[in-house]
Amino acid sequence: MPAKLLMKKDLKSWISNLIGSYAVYGPRPKGNDFAFERIHSSDQIVLDYSKTILPLKKFLLPPYEPVLRFEDGKAQRLPEARAAPKMLLFGVHPCDASSFAVLDKVFISDHRDDVYAKRRENIITVVIACREPGENCFCSSMGTGPSMERGYDVLLTDLEDRYLVESGSPEGDVLIEEVPGAAPPKPIDFERKKRSIEDALKKFKRKVVTDGLPELFRKNLDNPMWNQIRDIDLACGQCVLVCPTCYCFDISDTSEIASGNGERLREWDCCVLLEFAEVAMGGNFRKDRGARIRQFMGHNLSYCIEQFGRFKCVGCGRCIQACPVHIDITEVASKVRGG
Repeated sequence: MPAKLLMKKDLKSWISNLIGSYAVYGPRPKGNDFAFERIHSSDQIVLDYSKTILPLKKFLLPPYEPVLRFEDGKAQRLPEARAAPKMLLFGVHPCDASSFAVLDKVFISDHRDDVYAKRRENIITVVIACREPGENCFCSSMGTGPSMERGYDVLLTDLEDRYLVESGSPEGDVLIEEVPGAAPPKPIDFERKKRSIEDALKKFKRKVVTDGLPELFRKNLDNPMWNQIRDIDLACGQCVLVCPTCYCFDISDTSEIASGNGERLREWDCCVLLEFAEVAMGGNFRKDRGARIRQFMGHNLSYCIEQFGRFKCVGCGRCIQACPVHIDITEVASKVRGG
């Protein structure tokens, strides 16, 4: 695949060119945090961010959206549910880009969701390799960072005064053609990329030993730590809502009393909430809070292997950061191993 060098002084010019051709979204400051939002000027984007509040699944699975409209006794899919504008996500972290592969398995591989598939086809990613892992990051343990070998359209690697720009798809080839003042990289540039990744790997503060972890997790379903977690867990659901690979959703219908018309809604659901596993007559398969948090972590670190052939967790650390009582999935993984 093609590769070029982009001098940092020319970065804003490239982004400006892309804004003229695509709907560009990138990391922007939001209070003390960051969020992926529409970029209208190259000055708005910030590439040295830690992580965004919400994961990028929001572009594929909006937190809340109507999918059908009921009028005069007939159901009609809404035009906006079918619409999928071309989006360019600029400055994506490798862990977030890796999360798309999990979601694709759910919504495209076995049971195709046409709305999701159309949105996925129209998303282009410019990924930037991480040089400074965040305090809660452990993507190196999950094989999803600090860089990536596939799953991107364009990959940027910071080489001090320049970026190594590599294409990973035909769409990436087109983007690279628009890189201003670009020169072909030399072997030394790829060596610098390798050293940059090696340096980043030394900076991770958290890690998970994944060897044999799925089997060990299943053997620890009755571990006393789940009772300890139950006693402090608030069941607020923040860990699930910020997880880039959690995909459960609920379907509900609303109706207008006067006309009888209404909508069918799809919105994110959360396995740590009490109502998630509730069935008719008030039965509940996971009434215990410890069982619900165990389900969330088990899906990420164990059950997913049989389901997807890979870990669901991408090591972004959002669940750790979002938890108000400091429940840490990496510490749980360590205790499962006997640590």
